[in-house]
Amino acid sequence: MRPDLTWQKVLSATAAVATTRDSNITDIFGPVLSARASIHLPSDANYTSCVTQRWSSHAAPPFIGTIRPATVEDVQNTVKIAAAHNIPFLATGGGHGVSIQMAALRDGIQIDLAKFNSVHLDTKKRLLTVGGAAKFSDLIKPVDEAGAQFPLGSAYCVGVLGATLGAGVSANQGYAGLLADLLDEVQLVTAAGRLVTASRTQYADLFWALRGAGANFGIVTSATFRLPETVNKGNVTNANFLFPAADKAAQVYGYLASLDDNMSALLALNIGTFLDPGSKQLMLLVNANFAGPPDEAAPYLAALSDLQPLRSEVLNVRWPDVFATSYFGIPDTKACGRNQHVNMRSVGARRTDAAALVAFLGALDRFSRAHPGVFTAMMIHRFPNQKVREVPDGDSVYPYRDLKMHIQLESEYEDLSETQAVEEFLRAARRNLAAASGYASPAVYVNFAHGDEGPAAWYGERNLQRLRQLKRKWDPRGLFGFYNAVPTAGGTSDGDL
Repeated sequence: MRPDLTWQKVLSATAAVATTRDSNITDIFGPVLSARASIHLPSDANYTSCVTQRWSSHAAPPFIGTIRPATVEDVQNTVKIAAAHNIPFLATGGGHGVSIQMAALRDGIQIDLAKFNSVHLDTKKRLLTVGGAAKFSDLIKPVDEAGAQFPLGSAYCVGVLGATLGAGVSANQGYAGLLADLLDEVQLVTAAGRLVTASRTQYADLFWALRGAGANFGIVTSATFRLPETVNKGNVTNANFLFPAADKAAQVYGYLASLDDNMSALLALNIGTFLDPGSKQLMLLVNANFAGPPDEAAPYLAALSDLQPLRSEVLNVRWPDVFATSYFGIPDTKACGRNQHVNMRSVGARRTDAAALVAFLGALDRFSRAHPGVFTAMMIHRFPNQKVREVPDGDSVYPYRDLKMHIQLESEYEDLSETQAVEEFLRAARRNLAAASGYASPAVYVNFAHGDEGPAAWYGERNLQRLRQLKRKWDPRGLFGFYNAVPTAGGTSDGDL
């Protein structure tokens, strides 16, 4: 902002600007942005190449434009102007939000933090500071070159802070803990446009809320993490197995169930189930990674090898190469693609019900054959939770420290006339899997949530009163209300599960 342009003058100069869909947002926000900031309109020929695109187009918010701030002051001024003119907004880091609540935003803007992708490593203090839009892929090289290690979430292209604000689950959480547990401090812009730093000693209540419900309380411009201890010198045993579901699903899921009370903190499993377009048969693609040498991993992998997979391999790789070598090196185009029409549901479980999973495969097979234009897959993330459970419940908002498995259902399709059939199938499947999850009420990791499950499912019923109080304090107008929102008032917390 120009030195002579005070905040009061900015508000006065823009007060008469209409905020309809046809408004030129350049007139509204231009006077308060720095020279390196930029404004992009959907009518621009290069709009999609200039702004961060959402990974899924399903229930995508219809932005009237995008602002790319270059400084923290740009973010503050954008929030203040938007609030003054009742212009709704969403901040974007990696662009991997899936909640259908985003579609409720109308005549609003995207605050694209793409220029906030800095990564700074303090090796002496073992601290890692990243910008609001840094992706896991951005931090791999500096961390690895320093001889350190850091959890990589569930995909290399995901935004570090977007993942962290929901808790930050990962295959490494058994020995490194949640990303939110590694947080040292967070710098964010509040609904009032203030820049605050929250930690265990500053704004401790806000820091509690940010770790599990963070999207509700501000725009994080940077955060500092403590680096976890490096395990096995950064080497990982990464193994892949392919099975026909019809013959092997019961055994594979039985093996999964056997780990419920006896899983190594170093082991993580990812199991993808899909209808193979060539053979027209359901297949199970199993990835097992173990943060130790192959001889120590062997006892855990033997049970899978003994099932005589169609194909298998056991690799010894560096930690940054786990994603590239998982699933036989098949590119993860869905997780890291853009503007795919992916309709998603998720269920958290604290036990493995092998019979329920096998039953779902029957429904998946029937649905996939009846709707060949819809590619539906189930992804099971079986992450250990030893280090997660060392942190007392209530230390952060995250309510599911005993959770053992995330079950994701993803339907990708282009023909939108299939939506009703997809919705009916996914709702029924989610309901059945939730009933077999071991939880008395639905448990859903907020970053995997569809958006209709309700606050109790995302944040835990026991946390809602405190969250509501903090929401009224820090965001009384509900400006940050388009991503699995914390309600400011009481009332039912049940969702549509």
